Amino acid sequence: MQPEYVLRDEGVHHLLNVVRVTVGEPLLLIDGEGLFVETRVEAIHKRELRLRQTAHHRQERTYHFDIALGVPKRDALDLCLRQVTELGFHTVYLIRSAYSQQKLPEPERLEKILVAAAEQANAPFLPVLREVGWDQVLWESYGEALLLDSQTEGSESGALGTELRRLLIVGPEGGFSPEELALLHQKPQVRRLRLPTPILRTPTAVATGAGILIQSLRK
Repeated sequence: MQPEYVLRDEGVHHLLNVVRVTVGEPLLLIDGEGLFVETRVEAIHKRELRLRQTAHHRQERTYHFDIALGVPKRDALDLCLRQVTELGFHTVYLIRSAYSQQKLPEPERLEKILVAAAEQANAPFLPVLREVGWDQVLWESYGEALLLDSQTEGSESGALGTELRRLLIVGPEGGFSPEELALLHQKPQVRRLRLPTPILRTPTAVATGAGILIQSLRK
């Protein structure tokens, strides 16, 4: 007999009243750590769904990208978190930088954003959120860190490497302070990239930087 699962509470309300699932319909369960469980609806009650497993498999990570993000305004932060979930980032360092927002939304709200993004995209992994300062980023663990820097003239030449453990650094709407740029520029892992574009909004910079990292894996 295949395992049975019971769903209750908020998720059931959405499935019953928005998605309108029916008995016999397939549902995919994900655990945020790479596990996919294929199920079929066995029974529907007012406040719960009973599911029967039909198959399962586990997906392994093929790359490890983290991001150090100067905390932007709430709507921009929401979009950034959705993007990094869809794009498979492992860890999000939420940095209270000199020009960033200093108050983060409640952890429960941030967790809901990650879960909703994973559900929408069938993303196998949920990012880990860490509230840290620049000095608490584990710099020595990265083969390369890509800094999107619109404030400093010039970029470092050469193609990006193919290291699987890499860090993307994106500032808040106000950019980086001179002290922060000095600190980041002296890190041996950091590669500076100035894009030939106008100044980007934080979510646009996140998506652009992630695209550059993912493209470099295709070489």
